[in-house]
Amino acid sequence: MGENSMTEMTVDAVVRQLNVTPRTLRYYEEIGLIKPCARSSGGHRLYNQANVEHVKQIMGLKEVLGFSLDEIREILDAERSLDSLRDTFRQAKENLDTQMTVVDTYIRLLEDLIRKMDAKIENIASMRTMYHERLERSLRFREEHSNDA
Repeated sequence: MGENSMTEMTVDAVVRQLNVTPRTLRYYEEIGLIKPCARSSGGHRLYNQANVEHVKQIMGLKEVLGFSLDEIREILDAERSLDSLRDTFRQAKENLDTQMTVVDTYIRLLEDLIRKMDAKIENIASMRTMYHERLERSLRFREEHSNDA
């Protein structure tokens, strides 16, 4: 781990780095999506680079991919479960039955995440098709009636 990952930053520093509001960070904390790494002696929230990367991930899921905060919580919970399963798998290196059970659970979690992504992609594709059809109708109308004007 680099030195930067251990550096604690104030809310103001994180806000400047990510171009978010302090309220956004507070809200993400209130609903359990993020946790500050520490508190200053004055009780102010402090974040490290891992926290910042976590907020970037949330922002990407929300803004770029259009996931709701509830969907993001489900995804983050699944990722934490996947991390835990990887640890369990490594610890059970002498127990093939446990490893197989872990792998089966891991597969089910990944399949569920993929299904959620596929559903989001289908919804976006459907919306895109609808707008494309509207555009085509509008272009046809304009073309058909351009000589009338």
